Amino acid sequence: MKLLKMIIAGIILAIFLPGITWSYEEKDPVKQAFLSSGASLEIYDITDWSVISRDYLDFEDMEKIKAGVIKLFDIPEQNFKTTKESDDMYRILNTEGWMDSDTFLQVILQSVELPKDYEKEPQTYLVVTVASKNLAKLEELRSKVRDAIISCKGQSRITTCITGTFDGKLNKVQQNAILEKFARELKIENFEKMQDDYTVSVVGYSPEIPDSITILEKSYNVNIAMRYNSEDDMTYIWIGTPVISVEY
Repeated sequence: MKLLKMIIAGIILAIFLPGITWSYEEKDPVKQAFLSSGASLEIYDITDWSVISRDYLDFEDMEKIKAGVIKLFDIPEQNFKTTKESDDMYRILNTEGWMDSDTFLQVILQSVELPKDYEKEPQTYLVVTVASKNLAKLEELRSKVRDAIISCKGQSRITTCITGTFDGKLNKVQQNAILEKFARELKIENFEKMQDDYTVSVVGYSPEIPDSITILEKSYNVNIAMRYNSEDDMTYIWIGTPVISVEY
């Protein structure tokens, strides 16, 4: 259990720290594995982020970057609402809105300039997040999210998380059977599982998934969790690559 927690923590750190091996291609067999699991789709989330500038940008420059990102998604900018926040050390431009009835887009730009005592150069970050209930658009949206980061000269660190449900309460045997089915279909290696009274979760590496990160000379690219919600009377499943990026 302790080892699994360390691995998950390492995966999260790898997303946010440089110097970790990261590869990415467009195919994602996780979608097919999810469809064959019998789960009903709730929503999926795609998030990518990067440092895109070593300058402390003003809002005018940030607006130009934001407009370029919105244009990549081919959605009229008037569909979105933008808010601004700032003080002596940072500026934040937050733009969000509905691309269509099923898909929500958020673009966040944050520019930071710390006091000289910190001896840190200014930085500007870009975060692009899409949430959708249309699974047929997953590959297209993920490609656009990644392109938004790369077009702004950033380094893609994209994560995808699919959330699904099963009716009623699945016992531990049933949950384990579903996880084992995912493990077989995705040929998961480095398989580590943690289970308590409420949640079961696993991490591992699937050669079927092109994107991966390397921690302590081992590759990881899949994180799956299941938990029963008594209020909804549903068992939820989250499948994240390379890690679950939403709260569960």
